[in-house]
Amino acid sequence: MKASIFSLVAALGLLASSSSFAASAAAADPYKARKEAIKYDRKAEVERARREAAYRKAELERQRRLAAERQRLEQQRRLEQQRAQERARWEAQHRRHDDHSHSRDYGYRR
Repeated sequence: MKASIFSLVAALGLLASSSSFAASAAAADPYKARKEAIKYDRKAEVERARREAAYRKAELERQRRLAAERQRLEQQRRLEQQRAQERARWEAQHRRHDDHSHSRDYGYRR
């Protein structure tokens, strides 16, 4: 008796899980299936739009970071150029001063 009850329960379980049983229930209401398909399409469209917006945001952030880095490097280059000009001016000024002081002997000859 237990074996027959167990086999009956197993048969019902297999019937419920089979694709033919599940397909017959879904095919019964084509309006519901269409409604579910539309809902799925809308969710997919929303997800695609969200992904594209996230990509655009990331791309804009990347462009902003690159522009900031370029600006920082340009500012650093200008500062180094300015320092080089000041150093050259200082060296020229001191070279000129040293040249003049050695050319004048102020009456002292060695």
